[in-house]
Amino acid sequence: MYSSRRTAHRPAAARAVPSVLLALAACSASTGGPSAGSPVPVSTVAVPFADYHQHLMSPGLVELWSDPVLPTVELPEALDRVLRTRERVAGTSAGGEIYTEDAQVVELSPWVANWIRGRSAVEDLVSRVRPGARFVPNGYGIEGSSAWIATTVFRGDGPSARAVANFLFVLRRTADGTWRIAAESASLKPPSITAPVIAEQLVARLDEAGIRQAVVLSGAYGFASDSSAGPDEHARVRAENDWTAAQVASYPERLVGFCGVNPIRDYAVAELERCASALHLRGLKLHLGNSGVDVRNPAHVEQLRHVFRTANRLRLPITIHLRTPDPTYGREHSLIFLEQILPEAPDVPVQVAHLAGTSPGYSSDEAMAPLAEAVAAGDPRTRSLYFDLAGNVTPTISAETAQLIARRIRQVGTERILFGSDLDPASSPRREWGTFRGMIPLTDTEFRTIADNRLPYLPPGRFRTGSPPR
Repeated sequence: MYSSRRTAHRPAAARAVPSVLLALAACSASTGGPSAGSPVPVSTVAVPFADYHQHLMSPGLVELWSDPVLPTVELPEALDRVLRTRERVAGTSAGGEIYTEDAQVVELSPWVANWIRGRSAVEDLVSRVRPGARFVPNGYGIEGSSAWIATTVFRGDGPSARAVANFLFVLRRTADGTWRIAAESASLKPPSITAPVIAEQLVARLDEAGIRQAVVLSGAYGFASDSSAGPDEHARVRAENDWTAAQVASYPERLVGFCGVNPIRDYAVAELERCASALHLRGLKLHLGNSGVDVRNPAHVEQLRHVFRTANRLRLPITIHLRTPDPTYGREHSLIFLEQILPEAPDVPVQVAHLAGTSPGYSSDEAMAPLAEAVAAGDPRTRSLYFDLAGNVTPTISAETAQLIARRIRQVGTERILFGSDLDPASSPRREWGTFRGMIPLTDTEFRTIADNRLPYLPPGRFRTGSPPR
């Protein structure tokens, strides 16, 4: 999660989306129902027994992974007047009044990124924009009769306000001395976590989906990346694992906690042993990309082998985000994992996250292919190898990608595929399962097998009163 921020075909429903702000409305909507890419209602299909790829968010991780907005700047009155008018005209037919005759504007949504030109076309576009956005200026400049304003777009008020996009306006002062918008471009901001996510909230989301259990993967490795490491790194890693352990302990029948470490740190094995003995965490989460691991570096491989051996000795299952920061990541990296690292943990389940890639979307088939081929060939090293598809299936994947994912699933066998939804602030386990069902061409029997996959380390089947029936 959060190792890299996110072609796709355009769904039929997307063709009616007129602008970036209508897309923003979808981003800020409630996550209770199925997504636009989930034509199959969740309530009518098999429900996963467990979500094998979930996270909580401690106050420390919120601070570490938050997406800060630049400070607000005060605009000259004339420029500020343009910005406030731009807010006011959204959804009305008066939009053309603040644009130049030759204005050029990007029509942007998750599926559209086209320039349109001319005051009349821009006015039509603005008339279809959902009102209610606030443009907060973060920078500006004026040179003669030209100016620019960089802004962050917010929706909502007070603590619930969210930054949903960045807008850049280019202005021109016309002959009558009035500033008007000559060009306007925007980029959507990925939803970010702005407040802690605790066990109680996760369990509520599981209840909403009818999912019995979840595997909670500690994000402690986040404090041990090259970008965040400091003199208190080890203490912060320990504190995050402590926090995760305390959270999952409040729902022992519903949540399973995995320890997080950077495998190439010299304290990794000691922290793993502490997680198992003192914290009673039941597994290990490794994130090679976040941890700066290079599997083509023999020293890194040896460290990984040591960590795998330790996890195997402690009988701790492993979930590994295999993708590394290497831009050439692909087949070679997976083969090193298969041949040199995986054999060190023959007695525990090893779960390759995100179908050997990252999320959202599916873009690492070169890495997934050799692992799938090894499983299909009966390679004994893959005896306890599993794959989760957290974040790989989105409403905008192409039909070709959906077919490829289905082919890989069948190649490794549905009994090795684990449902996972990750911690996506714009989604939910219910929505992720609905999207998977709606987008991937598998049979009902295949979906049922995936839903029913239950690894042996999950708690026994006793659940608190109020848990959803199955």
